Amino acid sequence: MRESLLVGSKTRAALKAHGVNVGAGALESLNEVVHWYIDQAAKRAAANRRKTVRAHDFIIPLMNEMEEEAGAEAPAPAAAEDAVADTGYGGGSADTESAVADAGEAAEEEPSPPMWSS
Repeated sequence: MRESLLVGSKTRAALKAHGVNVGAGALESLNEVVHWYIDQAAKRAAANRRKTVRAHDFIIPLMNEMEEEAGAEAPAPAAAEDAVADTGYGGGSADTESAVADAGEAAEEEPSPPMWSS
C-alpha cells in the first residue's frame, strides 16, 4: 500500500454527505486512484517537456465516454495548432513536435485507473 494522500476523516465525511456508508477498503482504493491520476499528470507534463504539472494534465479522455452515454456528441480532438499554446514555448519545429504529441494523446489509448473488486 502506498502512502495515503487523503485526509481520512474529511473523505469519510464527504462520502457520508451523499448518504452512503464507507467500507473498510474504500479509502485505500480511492488513494490508489489519486496516485494513478498523479502518475498520469506527471507523465503528460514530462511528455510535453514541462516540469510543471498543470490543471489540464489531470483531464483524461474518459469525459468523452460520459458524454456519449448521456447522448451528447463528443468534441473532436484539439488541433496541433491549439496545443502549441499548451507547451508554453510559442512555436518552432521542436515545439511543434511537442504540441503534436500533446494533441495526439487523446487518440492514444490511456491506461485505465486502478480497478478493484466489488
